[in-house]
Amino acid sequence: MNKKIFHKWDFVVLVIGLTAAFLGFCYVHYGSFTPSKLHKPQQAPIMFVSDQNRTSTAARHLVTTASRSGGSVAMHIDVLSDGQINYYPNGNLKAKQPIIEVNFSDRSKTTKEQSVALNRILRHLNRKYQYEQYDAIGFGSGSLAVFTNATTYGLKQNRMKLKHFVSVAGPYQGVTVNVPPLRQQPGQPGNGNQPTQAKPNQAHPAGPTPALLRQQALERQQAINSRYPSYAELKQMAKHLEQNTQVLNIYGVIDKRTNSDGRVSAKSATALQHLVPTKNYESLRLTGPMAEHSQILDNQVSERIINRFLFNE
Repeated sequence: MNKKIFHKWDFVVLVIGLTAAFLGFCYVHYGSFTPSKLHKPQQAPIMFVSDQNRTSTAARHLVTTASRSGGSVAMHIDVLSDGQINYYPNGNLKAKQPIIEVNFSDRSKTTKEQSVALNRILRHLNRKYQYEQYDAIGFGSGSLAVFTNATTYGLKQNRMKLKHFVSVAGPYQGVTVNVPPLRQQPGQPGNGNQPTQAKPNQAHPAGPTPALLRQQALERQQAINSRYPSYAELKQMAKHLEQNTQVLNIYGVIDKRTNSDGRVSAKSATALQHLVPTKNYESLRLTGPMAEHSQILDNQVSERIINRFLFNE
């Protein structure tokens, strides 16, 4: 009489045992067994932070080319002068890479104050939309705000990890302004290298002198740069940048004489290279009329490079 070595109930017990072991493994590594959670693609909103109090205007063309929603902005955020932050969602916040604009209404705020606001914004987005990582495009002094926030607060306090950082015309060693020469051509009120002369006034009947114009320009430059961290401060903060953050630096040079985009010198913009790991850094130098500070975002070359950088295209 033959005996069965393997009964059907033994098979059932084996299947149950293997299933239990698999579920136990998933629970230990993931906390729970939720297939939809395990395979859900992680969202990475693109934060666009601009200077000049005109984020929407400056970003419109870039948003159109970079957005995965036909150019629509998922959310616009206004940071008011009193510190209040207003959020204006426009849908599509569940997209893989929704674009979120951040505008600082008060241009007199320091970079440090702006970075504090960015920390509050990122914590809000993490709490409300469960974002855990983000990409950022900083334009002008907006680049300094992004960098200062990322190095001051980081993942631990922002609760969101910076994956990609695009710095566009960032003034890492300050901005420059058009300073008129001290000498003028005899018999001429000015030349093409200095601002239009103001109308005569009581204090200066013949109009402001070249020395006065130069002094006023230098004072404006000093007032602007006083709101930014010094390069020595940036170097100290850079030690805390997430080591895997990928950085793309875009800057412009409109002519060899100024070696700048008209506002930010190439030396100031490229100083970013010494603040981030070499293996994570790449740059794009633009030249010609479309390399002027306010035109860089509309430059088709920069648009294509940004798209490739953020979307691997």
